[in-house]
Amino acid sequence: MPRIAPPPFAVPRHAHHLLYALIRPWTRWGAKLWHRIDGEVPGAHYLSRPRTNARAKLLIAGHQNGLADPILACVMLNPQLHFFTRADVFRRRAARWVLLRFNMMPVFRAIDRAPNMAERNKATFEAAHARLAQGAVCGIFPEAGHLDERRIRRLRHGTARLVAGALKEPDVQMRGLDILPLRLDFERYEAYRSAARVQIGAPIPYLDIPDLTEDTGASRRALSDRMHAALIQNAVHLLEPPLYDVHLATCRFLEGFNGKAAEASLLRSMAELLQANPDDALNDFHDALKVGLRHPKTADDFAAAGRLMAGKPTRLTPHLWRYPAWFVFTLTTGWWPRFAQGLAARRLKDVAFRTTLSVPLTMVGVTVTWICLALFVGIWNGQPLAVPAVMVALRLAQTLALPLEDALIDFRAERRIAPFVSHRFFERWCSEPRDLHSGHPSPP
Repeated sequence: MPRIAPPPFAVPRHAHHLLYALIRPWTRWGAKLWHRIDGEVPGAHYLSRPRTNARAKLLIAGHQNGLADPILACVMLNPQLHFFTRADVFRRRAARWVLLRFNMMPVFRAIDRAPNMAERNKATFEAAHARLAQGAVCGIFPEAGHLDERRIRRLRHGTARLVAGALKEPDVQMRGLDILPLRLDFERYEAYRSAARVQIGAPIPYLDIPDLTEDTGASRRALSDRMHAALIQNAVHLLEPPLYDVHLATCRFLEGFNGKAAEASLLRSMAELLQANPDDALNDFHDALKVGLRHPKTADDFAAAGRLMAGKPTRLTPHLWRYPAWFVFTLTTGWWPRFAQGLAARRLKDVAFRTTLSVPLTMVGVTVTWICLALFVGIWNGQPLAVPAVMVALRLAQTLALPLEDALIDFRAERRIAPFVSHRFFERWCSEPRDLHSGHPSPP
């Protein structure tokens, strides 16, 4: 369906913006309320910056989760990021005002049917070159479109053209430019308290590519191929359909079994096993769904099975002391994400855009709820200091409650999945990765 292009507007060339800095802590709080996010970002040292003459950085990432992808990167990485995003979201004046101050830059595609599209994209790239010349950290999704699947697709050559143009800038030549693969991985895109991970890979070598600054077809293909290989190496890269869902199920099992991100070597081993017996794998997967397992896109059953089969079931006892805080959290905060998740599921068919609605709605809803409760308590007892005290108490209750909230979610999933862990799907398609992880491969 064609989109409505925004009216002409100037793309700023700033390297930093005050509004970005002010809103980032609140957005980071909202992202961590919704997702389970590790505060440590592997590879973050690649973004370390000296006080002067910092190298320009270009982050490239697979695009799987709509606007949640750049938001996750912006809240988890310290430098201000400058992301390219679809042009039609700049159509409304208020949205355009906010997005430009969040360092977003519009990219026009054929679907936008924008007049003078080539000229407008050229203006966007020139603004990006100016930001890189100031040492900014830009981000782009070379696939040029999102898809809610955990795999890297074919790259468009627009990113290679952006690099070629940037390398012609004298200030970029002086600073140097690093192209870094960025991993943005969501175990389940729209789910409350699902895990999200950020990781930065090593810089991609490109200086040996002939005629790169001349922007030839051969140089664009060479750079795109290197970027594609780096993204696959740095990402969770699952098989294409029809084996995608089966590979996703085994990936979720492995994440539950190991309690961390799936290792690329194990995912490749699982892929080889599935590709060697595709019909059997699909039949066993569909039978598992038929007997009561829920699809890995919509539930955590396969991850729960992994925890149970690893002998690491979730224990609630260590969290019993958190129940008072969890009770306060549930009454004042915890119902908002569930309400927002249900509303987004009903309103939006595209899973990759559901958190675009549910997370901001939760952030605003919880914030307004806390302010109203704090004002009520302050007015009721006539103590102005009660207002900030209540806000701090509610924030503390959230911090104390979330580990129990996560444990309860996992415990319920494990209790539901327990009757199905003996299903042949786990024995046939998840045993080899488990054996490899333990260092004792199963015999053929």
